[in-house]
Amino acid sequence: MRPGKITLSAALLLALWAAASPVWASVEARPRVAVVVDDLGNQWRSGLAAIEVPYIKTVAIMPGRPYTERLAEASNQAAKTVIVHAPMSNQSDFPLGPLGLDRAEGRLQLLDNLWQGLDGVPHAEGLSNHMGSRLTRDPEAMAWIMAELRDRNLFFFDSLTVADSQGWQVAHDMGVPWHRRQVFLDHRQTPDFLARQWQRALAIAREQGSVTIICHPYPETLAFFASLNPAQYRDIEWVSIKSLLNPPEKRPVPRWRPNNTPLGA
Repeated sequence: MRPGKITLSAALLLALWAAASPVWASVEARPRVAVVVDDLGNQWRSGLAAIEVPYIKTVAIMPGRPYTERLAEASNQAAKTVIVHAPMSNQSDFPLGPLGLDRAEGRLQLLDNLWQGLDGVPHAEGLSNHMGSRLTRDPEAMAWIMAELRDRNLFFFDSLTVADSQGWQVAHDMGVPWHRRQVFLDHRQTPDFLARQWQRALAIAREQGSVTIICHPYPETLAFFASLNPAQYRDIEWVSIKSLLNPPEKRPVPRWRPNNTPLGA
């Protein structure tokens, strides 16, 4: 072999590796942002507009509403993750609407409403709480809900409407995949507030690697999303909440089995 050819080949390989490596590194290092839009189901146009927002990858739809099924189908067609946005009892006693979850009605009624809600939202892969400042503080009632989610292989996204919510903790303890909200984007619907919350969320993602955001199909929120320039966020990966779930803990198989039951039985 001639030395010149070896040198040229080696140089070519090094050049290709150097060109490719930064690309792979940048993909791996991109902060992930999961934007979840809540409260869909009552309005068709605003719901559809929210589904079409490119930054939103997860759609939380309330059960038993006029456009629940149609919006769930539209979300699925748009390759968005659908979750049931279940109304839960709250400290202010705001009306829950159809299929609300309230311990005061008893365990059987709560579970019946839960079953109808889960069955009534097509393509649902998880559940989140709409309101719920009272119910999510109740670990026993949340355990009733988590048992059903676990049986159906669904996940739980805690909207964290109160700081001491027990929802995500109960999900964790019962082996249900979960995550919780980190930033509320639009509890004040002014351009300045939306912009500040957006920048706060992106700062968290860039510092910690990911962030979860909740928003709503308010006109002001949809206008804010429309004003964004995608070119400014080339470092961000917009993901479904599924990509950020905390998986159930793997429990080791005990060496001792009662009555000498064989492993795997």
